[in-house]
Amino acid sequence: MTVKKIKGILLLIFVIVVVYIINQIAFFHDKEFERAVRDTLGSQYMDYTTKRDKPIFGIIWKKDLEKIVILSLNVREYHVKNISDIRYFKNTKAIWIIYRGAYEGDTSIYEEENLLNNIYVAKNFKNLNMISLYHVKVNKDIKAMFPNVDVFIE
Repeated sequence: MTVKKIKGILLLIFVIVVVYIINQIAFFHDKEFERAVRDTLGSQYMDYTTKRDKPIFGIIWKKDLEKIVILSLNVREYHVKNISDIRYFKNTKAIWIIYRGAYEGDTSIYEEENLLNNIYVAKNFKNLNMISLYHVKVNKDIKAMFPNVDVFIE
């Protein structure tokens, strides 16, 4: 083998390894959703009520997000506009999207029109059995979209 062929093979192996590693990283479309993940991600839960002392810095791996059983997101604190990034949470059993009021008895609604446009991504989740939407604007018939899932809309 010539030196040129060896360099070409090594370059090809390097490119394959880099593409494999990049494919394992979760890249978020919505920066607020990413911030919520970095602030609230636990071992099995992403819960808006248990904020981390220090947010996650660095790479968020897809395999870590696939371990999450319950995904809860407070859109009052994290002004998410696009939830298409829920696709990384393939094994979740419950999705809670909540607009938590500023005070007790607050019934205001999160008015983001397109928030739930990409909820259909969760149709392919094999373990999903509950979707709870509290005080968010629902512009689609989500109950019809998920016939085998308990959907709660308040």
